[in-house]
Amino acid sequence: MNVLVVDIGGTNVKLWKTEAQEKTKFPSGKDLTPKLLVEGMQEAAGDWNYDRVSIGFPGEILHNAPKSEPFNLGPGWVGFDFGMAFGKPVRVANDACMQALGSYEGGKMLYIGLGTGMGTAFIHDRAIIPLALGHIKFHRGETFNHYLCRKGLELHGEKRWRRAVFDAAAVWREAFMADYVVLGGGNAKRLTELPEGCRLGSNFNAYIGGVRMWDDAQVHTPAAPPENPELSVFPAEELPRAVEA
Repeated sequence: MNVLVVDIGGTNVKLWKTEAQEKTKFPSGKDLTPKLLVEGMQEAAGDWNYDRVSIGFPGEILHNAPKSEPFNLGPGWVGFDFGMAFGKPVRVANDACMQALGSYEGGKMLYIGLGTGMGTAFIHDRAIIPLALGHIKFHRGETFNHYLCRKGLELHGEKRWRRAVFDAAAVWREAFMADYVVLGGGNAKRLTELPEGCRLGSNFNAYIGGVRMWDDAQVHTPAAPPENPELSVFPAEELPRAVEA
């Protein structure tokens, strides 16, 4: 099974394929429509051979498709037929859920994605539960997302941003009785130290999650990147199952 894994971020679209050593990426942003996504993917993937596609989408998913238009991208996502566009089987998941699935190492895990926006997901008893914790009010009437997203980082500075990350991780770990918290997303690398009970994720975990979305087949993985050389992959029969909200 050759899987093309696509992680749609607010800044870049990242692509991996089975047995590839590195990701490929191209810019996203507020003008990115699904048609432009497909065109950009076809150009970036070139002559890659793949027979299935996994897509991590920055928004709510219902019945394997976007339920609403994303905040950080262009319009046209609701009702778009990815299967017809690619001519191959396609599975779509919330991007935080795909990252969480690739980060999971058993038990009860809370995932916090720190990128252009903030994404959250929880895995318990091999079930993935999408969350929207960023909408919760945090400080002075502002939400967690306001402080933890990229704009919040730029507005308040790294010191205050790191303190907000520590506060969020501590509060939510206790609230969900999580065994551990994974901090992922592009800005997680800015953390010079980690809150108690937390682990640092990797963008590479999106690839692992994308492959695990096809958990009825043999799992393949390329060599782990230098920042996570001991990354392990679960046998297919032990993979978590995705649950729609």
